[in-house]
Amino acid sequence: MNPGSPFAAHYTIEQSTVQLSAGRPVRAQRLEVIEDVPPHDHAYHEICIVTSGGATHRTKNGRAPLARGDVVVVPPGEVHAFERVERIEVINAYYLSEWLMGDLGLLWTEPGAVPLFLSTTLMRAQIVDTVQMRLDAADFELVAAELSQIEAEGNRAAPSPLFLRCALQKAVATMARAWMRHDPTSATLTFRPEVWTAMEAIDRAAGAGTPYSVARSARAAGLSVDHFSALFRASTGYGPTDFFQRRRIHRSCTLLLNPRPSITEIAAELGYSDAPHFCRLFKRYQGMTPSAYRTIYNV
Repeated sequence: MNPGSPFAAHYTIEQSTVQLSAGRPVRAQRLEVIEDVPPHDHAYHEICIVTSGGATHRTKNGRAPLARGDVVVVPPGEVHAFERVERIEVINAYYLSEWLMGDLGLLWTEPGAVPLFLSTTLMRAQIVDTVQMRLDAADFELVAAELSQIEAEGNRAAPSPLFLRCALQKAVATMARAWMRHDPTSATLTFRPEVWTAMEAIDRAAGAGTPYSVARSARAAGLSVDHFSALFRASTGYGPTDFFQRRRIHRSCTLLLNPRPSITEIAAELGYSDAPHFCRLFKRYQGMTPSAYRTIYNV
């Protein structure tokens, strides 16, 4: 948000506040808000479900009333505020997008899940801004229950990664289905078949630590390399090679959440020529070194 804008963030809530980590890559907490919350943004994804009370939710697109059953999904960097607060109670959940993307193939199979919860991480085009929608009674009870379970599990001395992942995925799928009913046009990322095929090839290569060939994807699509690259960029906002490098870095983030493999071992597993090459690319895309990323999240 431009600092000169009439609706700019007064402050940013950082990762250090919500304390996401390798052991707790998703967290949830119940909060009671008794006064207005000024415009702010986050360094992470946030899900906010209203359990009681009311307020006015403000984003760059305007204002909307908030009441029990409403859910707000806020990507990193998006500014929002709560006004005219009437003792509103919420459950907030926060998650590491790199960790959630560990099951990206599975998430793609649930229409709406990737655009709603990961578009800003994956794309520079077709990005979904802050979403607010009303859940029906059954969906509200299910999502609230799953987020409550995440909160309880996170309070254990050693939370179960499987439990946390399953609970978040169930909540994500429920909210994605509700969004598809609420706004089916916005809820769908549209890609031409050639782009889908290339994205699948990129993910296979990134996961296996093997090279990705733009020329091979172009030939499979029956297009020149330049035409194919332009088509891919128009759909995702990134060229195919850049997208491949980003997916490799996403994969490396997941591996770095495990304290055991060395950075050299991770670089080799992902097919980098050596650890310094991997570290340079990681810093270019993540803004920090792999060691710094590991230090932040392996707490």
